[in-house]
Amino acid sequence: MLPPPDQCHDRDYIPGDSYLKTGCLSGDTTSECGGKCETASVCESPTAKPTADRLYMCQRNLLFSPEMEQAVIDDGLQGFHYAVVGHDPDTAGIDGNAHPCCQCYQLVYAYPSPSNDKQVLVDPDHPTTNPTSAIPVPAPLIVQAFNTAASPTTFDVYMPAGGMGAQNGCFLLPNSGADAAQRKYMYTNYPLDGQPGNGGVKPASLDEWAADCKTKSPDLHPMWVTQATITSPACIKDFTDACNKITSTIPGLSEQGRTGCVKANTIDTFYHLNWSVYAMKVQCPEHLTRVTGCKLATQAGVKAVKPDVKTAAQASKDSDFWSKTGNTNNLYETTTMEDCCRPTCASYSQISGFGLTTDPQYRSFYNCDINGVPYTQKQ
Repeated sequence: MLPPPDQCHDRDYIPGDSYLKTGCLSGDTTSECGGKCETASVCESPTAKPTADRLYMCQRNLLFSPEMEQAVIDDGLQGFHYAVVGHDPDTAGIDGNAHPCCQCYQLVYAYPSPSNDKQVLVDPDHPTTNPTSAIPVPAPLIVQAFNTAASPTTFDVYMPAGGMGAQNGCFLLPNSGADAAQRKYMYTNYPLDGQPGNGGVKPASLDEWAADCKTKSPDLHPMWVTQATITSPACIKDFTDACNKITSTIPGLSEQGRTGCVKANTIDTFYHLNWSVYAMKVQCPEHLTRVTGCKLATQAGVKAVKPDVKTAAQASKDSDFWSKTGNTNNLYETTTMEDCCRPTCASYSQISGFGLTTDPQYRSFYNCDINGVPYTQKQ
């Protein structure tokens, strides 16, 4: 647990009045926030806001981070894992009129996505009539929304080597352009498998690993995924070697990234896949918010986590879980990502603009510097 997020770094712009000499006065170190009156994501143009601190996503928010795993224990919710997700408002569904920023959701996994990862179903030829997973279904997640620009029908789970977009603060991708080349990155080496836009280190999908991770015998359809193929020594070597390329000078991040990347592709915790999930909006567990830094005020009608609902069979019978998105007959789905950019919900300016009420101290996700150190309030 850390002190609250620093309020000089959780606003896009800190106002001041040069006439009255109040607030933040740019360059005046004796004024509020030491005269640094604006903040910037590492993923913004390096030439914009030249005096601003460049802000990054904090690695404490990665799936399987030590902080996340300890928070589960401290909240007494063993049998779950914690994560953060990108998610846009599904106004006709689970979100209604409330913006998702800093909201929490209980996600109960059902089966691989029939539209995006049908090769991991038992019967990929009939993905909607018999959507049964060919591999073990992972344990449920309790997640907090940290970012926008995902989609209303998906929860984009933040995990090591989860898949980057064109803009990122993790690692300089080939052909990224001049702006990107001027940035500083959190990793000094990173697997380029599945980057950008193809899900990152994702052995169930990557074509270059198909020979090792998918079926090829004549009595089975080719290019299917089974428990046997995904646990074959050759497939495990493919994704382990890729994960082990993750390297950072930030203390502990190399090991955390490598371990989390491998674990997210391990048969009993195979989160690195597009899954169909039952979803319920829940009150955020206390210690999850202490990892992320953002705690919303209590919301009327939003229930606590249901610790006894952990399987699709249980969730399908519980009316509090959404069995379809607002405008479709399909379940919500998970996707995966890691881009290291400052997230939307690390800006209190954005959160308050969405009409959300927060704890006055824990009012945004933590922002981190290039060394992975969260900016916190001085105690």
